[in-house]
Amino acid sequence: MPTFLLTWNPKKWNWKSLEKDIETVRAKGKKRDTWSVGITKRITEGDRVFLMKLGEPPRGMIASGWVQSETFSDKHWDIEARKQGKDALYVSVVFDTILEPNHVLRLDHLKYSIPRKMHWTPQSSGILIPTIVADELEKVWAEFTNQPVTSTFINIPEEIEGKTFREGSARPITVNAYERNAEARMLCIRRYGPICSVCGFDFKKFYGDIGNGFIHVHHLKSLSEIGKNYELDPIKDLRPVCPNCHAMLHKRKPAHTIEELKQMIRKPV
Repeated sequence: MPTFLLTWNPKKWNWKSLEKDIETVRAKGKKRDTWSVGITKRITEGDRVFLMKLGEPPRGMIASGWVQSETFSDKHWDIEARKQGKDALYVSVVFDTILEPNHVLRLDHLKYSIPRKMHWTPQSSGILIPTIVADELEKVWAEFTNQPVTSTFINIPEEIEGKTFREGSARPITVNAYERNAEARMLCIRRYGPICSVCGFDFKKFYGDIGNGFIHVHHLKSLSEIGKNYELDPIKDLRPVCPNCHAMLHKRKPAHTIEELKQMIRKPV
């Protein structure tokens, strides 16, 4: 699956709808947009894209998505270039993740996690990411954003709410209504390790390298209760848990505590 690196520099282009777009992804799991691809015409429908925030700090990966069209020409995104009658190449993109601009997957963390040769700060969009780098990027991105590793194209319809799907057709998407602070997640895992706080399950020990670093992060305080502007303490408020225990914690509202679920596990069947 071809994967391309797109770029965004706030100093050169004001993403006026960014906050609204982030809210759209939170609520619907997707946001359709168009994005410039430099001079490349190799990008096509079904390709994977990652968006790098350049210019003002923090620099780093801010979004990911899927290409939904062939390349096409339209008026240039740069006002001065547009005044000169210049056009630019674009593709239609459906973003499946957009992070807050101050909580991106930072460039230094990216380089540390993927020590392979890759120019992460190109001057323009549309750079092809080598397959081996793209595979590693998917794992790092999934860990940072607390999402499953993506490996195949997802066809995202305009509206999926209230519909059911047979296997092999368009895939329904489940999203959280509240933003998971990706940096807080990383700090939590760095403190407690990628091991379930309830049952002690270690994905790397069980599955090998494919499970390295994989874990969910559980909010000890309900996100629906703390509100959007709550100042999260990743050490006090978060705990790593496996997907099974995470689901069981939320079988009740309010959620079971970690200690309560531990007691349930110890009970004989």
